[in-house]
Formats: sequence, structure tokens, C-alpha cells
Amino acid sequence: MSRPDLNLLVTLDVLLAEGSVAKAARRLKLSPSAMSRALARLREATGDPLLVRAGRGLVPTPRAIELGAEVGRLVRDAEAVLRPAERLDLKRLVRSFTLRNSDGFVENFGPALLARVAEEA
Repeated sequence: MSRPDLNLLVTLDVLLAEGSVAKAARRLKLSPSAMSRALARLREATGDPLLVRAGRGLVPTPRAIELGAEVGRLVRDAEAVLRPAERLDLKRLVRSFTLRNSDGFVENFGPALLARVAEEA
């Protein structure tokens, strides 16, 4: 079995949000015919018409409504995975550490340890 085209998830999410092939095509910067072909592929993949003509517009089928929230979540999760990680800004990082030691340790190593921490920070 071939792997599904995961780009169709974005297409379905936009089609359901826009409720129009033409508007979805504009939003995804595709031609209306390319969006119609993508809708045909979605229909074939799901075995459901997903969007049906009602007057001059399209309305989602019960299956499309059922898929809508899940598809939206999947698209958002995928976008989050592909987003670059934020760089750690050490100048803004605030941490507290508690060292539990004997008095002798503090007297012997405390000043040098604090100086080294201040230098590294």
C-alpha cells in the first residue's frame, strides 16, 4: 500500500475552513483546478465526498465535520514540529541552585566557586 500524501491534510484543513474551492486555492496559492484535483484526491482517499454543493457554495458532509477538528490539530502539530527551535538566551536565563554542604566546604571552596560561576555566567 502506498503512503498517503500528507499535504492533503493541509488542503483538507483549508477547504473546511474556507468552505470554497476558489478561496482555499487562493489561500494556498494554487489554481482553482489544482485545488479541485486535490479535493478529488481527498475524496478518493477518504471514500467520502467531504464537501458537497449546496446552492452556490459547498457544505461539509458529516464525515468532513468529524475529521475537521482532528485534521486541524494534526496540521498545527506538524507545523510546530517543523518550526525552528527557539535559541536559548543565557543572558535572560534565571536559575537558582541550592548546595547543601558542611561549613568546611563553604569556607574552603566557596569564594573560588562563586568567582568561577560569576566568570562563566
